[in-house]
Amino acid sequence: MSTPTPPGAPSRDTVRAPAPDLQEEARRLAERVHREVSAAVAPERIDSELSLLNRFAEHEDVDVVVGPVLAQILAAALRATRLTSGLVDPTTGDAAWRAQDGLPARPAPGIAHLDLDLPARRLRMRRGTVLDLAEVADAWAADRTARIFAETFPGHGLVARTGAVLAVAGPPAEAAALAATPGTGPGPAPDPALGAAAWAGLLAAGHRGLAVLPRPGSTLVNPVTGAAAESPWDRVVVAARNAVEAQAYARAAHVLGGDAPGWVAACGAEGEFTGSRPGSTLRRRLRTPGWPGRTGHAAA
Repeated sequence: MSTPTPPGAPSRDTVRAPAPDLQEEARRLAERVHREVSAAVAPERIDSELSLLNRFAEHEDVDVVVGPVLAQILAAALRATRLTSGLVDPTTGDAAWRAQDGLPARPAPGIAHLDLDLPARRLRMRRGTVLDLAEVADAWAADRTARIFAETFPGHGLVARTGAVLAVAGPPAEAAALAATPGTGPGPAPDPALGAAAWAGLLAAGHRGLAVLPRPGSTLVNPVTGAAAESPWDRVVVAARNAVEAQAYARAAHVLGGDAPGWVAACGAEGEFTGSRPGSTLRRRLRTPGWPGRTGHAAA
């Protein structure tokens, strides 16, 4: 069974709000969402719903009613698979484990092994299926935090970050200013060096989710082959309607490789792709037509 990175606990930079009182409310909201997500999918918790599902599926088919949070995360994962035509897939848990341990590749069984009745929250999962939901759970958590904040405090901006993704809410001008504010927490900020004007352009185009994914190594596999994705990109940045979509397209871009820029643009998203040319120290940067400040491609 794979051991994906668990959803990160909220830090002081997990949310950015325009005023101290709203910042505190947003922080409490992010902590509540994190607790909900952790109980549903945290791989390090033996009592999380996902851990129990994966253990049961080792021996038999599973037919259960899942909790509301897990049901929504599963729905997001299935939607991501459909949006990317299977380039990302929640059933890659076993394939990722094998890739990380250097074992022979084994294709993912695919979402045909899953049947989710979302209104009833009923999940059927075939024996031998191992789900990996850590990444989509991150994106779903960011979207959920932003959505609840917008509903609770209409007219105010927010940036919600979980892992390598972020979601923004509220009036475009305020949200753009918040998103352009450099992070001060530990580790690299997930947003690239975009100013408020660039963010305003993305928001005006309806892109309220952003994903920044470095070269994934063995943590991302091609569902078709089960082998680790051999991405030509050192970093992929994708802006889309929400964090779940942005992350799906960014992960798919690493799997797809050199055709990713055109494919991401065709999906209605925007992206920036940075990579090293084979056998050269030069780096190239490709951007989709609607990416803010696009200048074609550059090498440095």
